[in-house]
Amino acid sequence: MKPDAIFLDVNMPEQNGFELLNQISHNPSVVFVTAHEKYALQAMKVCAVDFLMKPISIAELKQTQLKLLQLHTIKPEIRKNYRQVLRNLSAIMDNPGSIKKITLHGHDGYEFFEIDDIICLKGEGNYTVFHFLNHTKFMISKTLKDYEEMLEPFGFMRIHKSFLVNLAQIKKIKQKGTIVALMSDGIEIEVARRRAVEFLDWAKAHINSIS
Repeated sequence: MKPDAIFLDVNMPEQNGFELLNQISHNPSVVFVTAHEKYALQAMKVCAVDFLMKPISIAELKQTQLKLLQLHTIKPEIRKNYRQVLRNLSAIMDNPGSIKKITLHGHDGYEFFEIDDIICLKGEGNYTVFHFLNHTKFMISKTLKDYEEMLEPFGFMRIHKSFLVNLAQIKKIKQKGTIVALMSDGIEIEVARRRAVEFLDWAKAHINSIS
């Protein structure tokens, strides 16, 4: 049997999920299902498509199903590139300062962007829109939370439920009742109240004055 996708636990009798995966030669898409968050990075290193925590959320399971369906509608050579992207991502997590680019999946393959050129990311449901310095936008079918975890080590902060911003691209901070971050491309983003303290702590440490 050569299944296209495998939902695999980690802690199992006789051998664990990673040992079992090493015995499979045809490279199926793998989704790890486990109660142990500590295995997430190891799962990424073996190119898992997703990592579901027990108890499983039905909404997350549906999102995983969508990822699998999208992955298996693209050409085999692109799927191979996808696995290489995951390996690169695990390398970034091991050594955040080693790579300054991000790889995004477009309609006809993968595109590479400089992380420093990202102004902000806007969450739109199960999609994320990247805003770049050259005023281009790029939409990806992943949630903003996925990128929040990935980009925080590179100087990004979630200042609103719908926005993740590159702190280096903030041009001005307005403080008149509410706090608003003016980005380098002119976008104004209101800072959510529950994020205000963390954001102002950063501002006081990095900016001489707040307007």
